[in-house]
Amino acid sequence: MKRTFFYLLIVTIVAGWLGTLIARDPGYVLVTYDGSTLQTGLWVMLAVLVIFGFGIYYFFRLANIVAGAGRRFQDWGFSRRMNRATELTGRGLIYLQEGNFERAEKFLVSGAADHQTPAVNYIAAARAADARGDATQREAYLRLALGADSGAKLAVAVASAELAGQRGDWRAAISQLAGLPDNSATLALRKDAFLHLQEWQSLLDLIPGLRKLSGESLEELEKQAVVARLDQGLSDEQAVVVFRKASDAVRQSEDAILAFCAAINSEKEAETTLRSALKKSWQARLVEAYGSLGKETLSRRMKTAEAWIKIKPNDASLQFCLGQLYETSGEREKARLAYEKSVEMQNNRRASVRLANLLAFDGDFEKSNEYLRIAINGSHQT
Repeated sequence: MKRTFFYLLIVTIVAGWLGTLIARDPGYVLVTYDGSTLQTGLWVMLAVLVIFGFGIYYFFRLANIVAGAGRRFQDWGFSRRMNRATELTGRGLIYLQEGNFERAEKFLVSGAADHQTPAVNYIAAARAADARGDATQREAYLRLALGADSGAKLAVAVASAELAGQRGDWRAAISQLAGLPDNSATLALRKDAFLHLQEWQSLLDLIPGLRKLSGESLEELEKQAVVARLDQGLSDEQAVVVFRKASDAVRQSEDAILAFCAAINSEKEAETTLRSALKKSWQARLVEAYGSLGKETLSRRMKTAEAWIKIKPNDASLQFCLGQLYETSGEREKARLAYEKSVEMQNNRRASVRLANLLAFDGDFEKSNEYLRIAINGSHQT
């Protein structure tokens, strides 16, 4: 209230002052142009100029309001279309998740036109078409996705590979992944493809990248691939490369060591590998495998096993190993005694079978049958 009164007071003072000036001298303005003359008072001219200035100002302001209204209308229409596209896309994704693939396609494609990322709609529509078994429409949607967004090339390739994998077409999946950068999605797809195609060497080459990206040891996967690769009839040189490139954990696993020893022709290499592994970790299967090698390293293995038995006299697997070594060297009585000890200590079925064969060869069929029953039933009576 005080401010309003103050403004009115200022206006009254200014108006009074201007009125005094006008009364004192009205002024004179003469304007001529092209033979025409305009004569008026100074204050009238100033008033006209002020009014004209205000008129120009409000004219442009009105023009901006009209233009802004047009833009706001366009923005409103665009926002409405975007919201509609988002709604259609969301509904389509829900139908896709529910398994209603035909409706999913319809909604996803309808929402693609005004969606900010139409490639997402077309990729999802491709999944729906693939689920319906419509390969032609699936590929059409994937092409539309690429056309809608050139930056979606990686996403389209990954989606295409995923769909190929879901159909069991792993060759097509690998083809789609060719040349793509390594990331969690592409590496996982390659891993699944190589596993299903049993391309073990390719899988082994992939494992370092998988381990680096995921931070996991992947020991079981690597062991599976190493064992399967060694079982593919490799040369000794190839087998050595596969085995030595494996991680320390895999090289110490029973399965990998046994697969390596079975894969190579060099008995010396197998003996060295088994002996080295047993020094690090005493494992029954490796001990028994040590006794099953041929005659080339027989002498060395007998000395080694006889040294071990002094340290581990109650080890059933070592007794079985000695039995094999003695049998190979022709020392049948020593072999029989070693097999008997192995059976007594642990009901070793393999030792029972070996002992049964030795007894049958010697003509002691009654005892041979007894040990065969032990092998079958897994029981022993002293």
